[in-house]
Amino acid sequence: MIIKKNLLIAAALFSTSSAMADEFSLGAGAVFNESPYKGYNENTSAVPLISYEGDHFYVRQTAAGWIVWKDSKNEISLTAAWMPLHFDPDDNDDHAMKQLDERKASVFLGGAYYRHEHWGSLKFAVGADAMDESGGVVGELSYFHPLRMERLTLTPSVGVFYYDESFNDYYYGVSGSESRRSGLNEYAAGDSWSPYIGLSAKYQLTQSLFVNASAVYTVLPDDVKNSPMVDRDDSFVLMTGMSWRF
Repeated sequence: MIIKKNLLIAAALFSTSSAMADEFSLGAGAVFNESPYKGYNENTSAVPLISYEGDHFYVRQTAAGWIVWKDSKNEISLTAAWMPLHFDPDDNDDHAMKQLDERKASVFLGGAYYRHEHWGSLKFAVGADAMDESGGVVGELSYFHPLRMERLTLTPSVGVFYYDESFNDYYYGVSGSESRRSGLNEYAAGDSWSPYIGLSAKYQLTQSLFVNASAVYTVLPDDVKNSPMVDRDDSFVLMTGMSWRF
């Protein structure tokens, strides 16, 4: 099963639609993802949908946070997020890609700041690789604005992710030994900014049952798309599912 970093963005969009204090929801869904790596076809995978919003703690799919300060417009939290991006050469169909080393998923620890206004919300976040797989640092600046109707909530969003040199080189670089084994050119990736746009939807079927959907389109930066491991200029992910609010 291949789950790429866009899943992290799409999952986060599910949690931006009308979160309330002490709200817990659990469900299941499916994600369709176009991998940027060569040798991977489009993948559809089952995923759990988990969300909890409390006064001091939250779980927003692949991220958890401890709120250290909050008022009507601001929220500062310490965060732990699962970065599902990984590469398994055994799952790849390309002969050269099968000769490369595995890239593993990791946990990133950091912090997040939200600013809520009538025109929408801003998010600033940063995290560092706590498992030292890449040793990298990632950051995010994003804007989202829930549009609430009677049963439907639409949340358009736009943002940019920052990935430092260590992160990109681990996931997209090709070492000298890998180059000799695979025939791919040796490649060292630098840091990058990756913009994205997204849209999520939540529709209330009953008092407790919801249908969820989100789509995210990402433009791959030069330091990623110039990698010999990559054969795309962009990436797309679609997630759908159902959840039950307790």
